[in-house]
Amino acid sequence: MELKEYQIKVVAKLKEYLSALSDFREKFNKAIEFDPEMAMDYNFPRRAWEKAVNGVYFSNKNGIGEPLPEIYLKVPTGGGKTLLACHSIDLINKTYLNKQTGLVLWIVPTTQIYRQTLLNLKNREHPYRQALDISSGGRTVIKEKTDHFNRLDIEENLVILMLMLPSANRQNKETLKIFQDAGGFTDFFPSEDNYELNAKLLKGVPNIDCYKTLGLELETESMGSVHLTQPKTSLGNTLRVLKPIIIIDEGHKAYSANARETIRNFNPSIVIELSATPPKDTNKLVEITGRELNEEEMIKLDIHLTNKTSLDWKDTMLCAIEKRKALEKAANSFEQNTGVYIRPINLIQVERTGKDQRDGKFIHSEDVKEFLIKKCNIPEEHIAIKTSEKDDIEGIDLLDRDCSIRYIITKQALQEGWDCPFA
Repeated sequence: MELKEYQIKVVAKLKEYLSALSDFREKFNKAIEFDPEMAMDYNFPRRAWEKAVNGVYFSNKNGIGEPLPEIYLKVPTGGGKTLLACHSIDLINKTYLNKQTGLVLWIVPTTQIYRQTLLNLKNREHPYRQALDISSGGRTVIKEKTDHFNRLDIEENLVILMLMLPSANRQNKETLKIFQDAGGFTDFFPSEDNYELNAKLLKGVPNIDCYKTLGLELETESMGSVHLTQPKTSLGNTLRVLKPIIIIDEGHKAYSANARETIRNFNPSIVIELSATPPKDTNKLVEITGRELNEEEMIKLDIHLTNKTSLDWKDTMLCAIEKRKALEKAANSFEQNTGVYIRPINLIQVERTGKDQRDGKFIHSEDVKEFLIKKCNIPEEHIAIKTSEKDDIEGIDLLDRDCSIRYIITKQALQEGWDCPFA
């Protein structure tokens, strides 16, 4: 897929920064060899920013105290942020890390965006996957947090690990699988009885989770007295050892203190965040405007707003039903002329969805469903509810001819990043 002009602009600016970052990191690495303690004061991401951007830089460090390049790509909704993320991975590996393989931790904010992104990245015919395959030489592997991988997988492939932000938020770390010991990651850790190598690992990556010990020590030839410490072979620890590239989709949703701390404690080598609305005090490398999208014809449909004078939500629903029927009639005529199938879907946002929240004071998802079925004669199979508790569209291809869904009722479950051409 050819990039639009504004996307080329993003890629060019990112490449300029990464090139400067690579140069200044080389100086940082030389300083580490000379004096590790003094080198930590050499803020190479800030130096690179001053050279490439010439603006204020907000400094961050990863979980082991290393300077952390953390930048934002501000792109409006509909501007192809996911495609830009794929090209960013390619640039980081080639310009900054000088490799084609390794681990990328791709973090998304919601279940719907997770499923959609995962499906597209696994599809070898999709432009996202094709961009990654070009970058890796066809050696792209897509993983989820329940999947295992070994050192050879990382060395020989570009491994994209998908993770939802709630899973990364370590408010109750003992109950989250990502921080629990797992047999599938033993390849990244020394054997239990190799106390000297475990001590070396802990010295190099001091924020690794370990089992509690009794304070026992062992004398070694190379390191002297070392504690008998056993790291947990968890996915969380594996990430810390591998220092992944981190991509954060809709990055403005990752700005709770706990989420930020958890992400940085994965010891990333670099963090790229993409959002239409970056928070304040972030390192915005580029800012794409809606005008630039419009010039590239990325905004193709008119927006028609109808302001109902009635305060009764049922009147609004009746109007929406008639509008959807008119659109479906036009879609049927369009299909007869072109063969292109379209089934208009009405998205309905309600105020309440919980089982114990149906009190008549607020518009509830079940109120709307009942109204559609009993008062409007809408078949039940045409209606789906998508909430945190109920997901009627899970695993359903809404674009399929055999799908009958024409109404989706939701509160907040379908937000930015969710794509459905029929809706």
